[in-house]
Amino acid sequence: MIFRVYVNFKDGILDPEAEAIKQTIANMGLNSVKNLVKGKFFDIEVEDKKNYLSEIEKISKDLLANPIIENFKIVKK
Repeated sequence: MIFRVYVNFKDGILDPEAEAIKQTIANMGLNSVKNLVKGKFFDIEVEDKKNYLSEIEKISKDLLANPIIENFKIVKK
């Protein structure tokens, strides 16, 4: 079973890389982009067992995302 964990900054946290990308898009003459959010994802494959979701949540909270500035979302692939 494979899960995808999406990680991105919480609202209100500045992301200079996303702002630079947004500015580059505007410099290309493409002015329809109002907002841009940059993130990352991790695909985690687990063996079928009962506690897989709680394990993925623990990995996400304790290792993949910084809970002070980032959110994460787990999706079954």
